[in-house]
Parts: sequence; structure tokens; C-alpha cells
Amino acid sequence: MAIPFGLPLVGGWPNIATNVATASRDEGSVLNDNRADGLIELVLPADTRLVRVARLVASGVATTAGFDVDEVEDLRIAVDELCTALVEGGDGSPLLLGFDLGDGEVTVVGSTSASGGVAFEPDRLALSRQILAVVADDHHLSADHGQISVRVHKRRTDSKDA
Repeated sequence: MAIPFGLPLVGGWPNIATNVATASRDEGSVLNDNRADGLIELVLPADTRLVRVARLVASGVATTAGFDVDEVEDLRIAVDELCTALVEGGDGSPLLLGFDLGDGEVTVVGSTSASGGVAFEPDRLALSRQILAVVADDHHLSADHGQISVRVHKRRTDSKDA
């Protein structure tokens, strides 16, 4: 599945950091005038206390996509794990998140600058990977070119059967 964000790619994933950094700072301008319908971009400080904001956005997006209560909670859990991976592996730079609302599906991508001294160890993220495997239809975590990227994809149950 291609991610339809229209954002520059870094290591095969949308580079939200480039998108945010190149946005016009003029008053009244839009953040990304090339974005696809359904994309919500969120920039958060690398602070675990603020992950609840990302979970709240995930809940609203999942509800808009027609997810049932259990599917909304699954996406909230997946976003929590995504943000935790970014905070733990990052260098303290802001978390850059993109929520793409599709027809009965949601894709969430996140990125941040990787910590120079800490490798993105598979053992360290084993629990997050196990949780994501249960609550998401597809997920990927990677560290490439000094950036940590995470992608989570969740479809509505009735969309899977079609």
C-alpha cells in the first residue's frame, strides 16, 4: 500500500520533518497546501506526558473512519506504542505525526531524529512490536539516516472482509 501523503520520502517513508520545516511561516498560510484530503499533521514535544494528545487525535480520526469502540481503542494503543518508540529512541527532537484518514482505514506515520548514541535495538522494542502486531493490521519501525520512522495501519473490521 502506498502512503498517499504527497510528502518527501526519506528511507521509503514520508518525511514529515521536511514538510513541517518547509511550511510557510506567513500569518494565515496553510501548513501544507499540497496535502491529500484526510491528512492530519501533529507536532509534539518529545514528552511522554503529551502522548495523550496523540491518542486523542487517534480516537477522533478512528471514530471518523467508522471504527467501532474496540477498533478505536486498538488504534489508541498503537499510537501510544508508536509515540513511546519515538520518544525512547529519539534525541529529544519533536515527534512528527501524520494521521491519514481513508475509507474505513487509518494510517499513522511518525518520525523524529534518532539519538546518536542509542541504536534502535530490536530487543528493546520487542514488547512494542508484539503489541502492535495485535492491535494493528500492519506496522513498521525503522531507524535510517539519523531518523526513526514508525508506521501503523488499521482497517475497520468490515473493510477487511470486503
